[in-house]
Amino acid sequence: SKVEQLIDEIKKKGEKLDFIFLVGGFSESPFLKSEIKKKFENENVQILVPTRPQVSVIRGACMYGLNPRSITSRIAKKTYGINTLTTFDSERHPEEKKVIIEGEEFCEDVFDAFIKKGDAIAADEVHTKTYCPVRSRQTVMRIIFYCTDNYDADFIDEECVQQLGELSIDIGRPFQNAEDKTVKVTLLFGDNHIHATATNKDGTEIRNCDFKFECGNS
Repeated sequence: SKVEQLIDEIKKKGEKLDFIFLVGGFSESPFLKSEIKKKFENENVQILVPTRPQVSVIRGACMYGLNPRSITSRIAKKTYGINTLTTFDSERHPEEKKVIIEGEEFCEDVFDAFIKKGDAIAADEVHTKTYCPVRSRQTVMRIIFYCTDNYDADFIDEECVQQLGELSIDIGRPFQNAEDKTVKVTLLFGDNHIHATATNKDGTEIRNCDFKFECGNS
């Protein structure tokens, strides 16, 4: 069931479940409350039903409409990340993903996650990572954003992964030191969207894009 799936996700994260809240009109059903209690109370989980469960959802929607900041944390429904290259490891990476760039072995199409499905994300929470090019002649870095309904993914070409958007940014001159051609990628998680920013090392180039943030309230 959906309830069991949510509980499994909590356990996978090593967290403890103390309460289950029943809201909405169907929460008034004696049969539903009885079945939920029989199923979960033996796991030391307390089942709570508000006085008027049928108006809880409406009240929450009204509170959010009047003040979106009333919800301080959301649960990510998807895992979000970008494509990247990493040093090839024969024990972890399939041979068909190996590419040789300027004499070094890399694994291509790697899904590098910023946040994972089930993570609690605060309003306007920011996640930042820094990347550097692997080609000495490289002057532009292309950053492609992806998401998956799964908790994790290894590669961007897996069936469960879908593309959200992309950015291209100038990173410097050919043969310039790789450390001077780094790009900082930042994801800001708003109320219902993600604002992505890529900034080069000296701050002379900034690129932005937005895409939908699928989440539920924590």
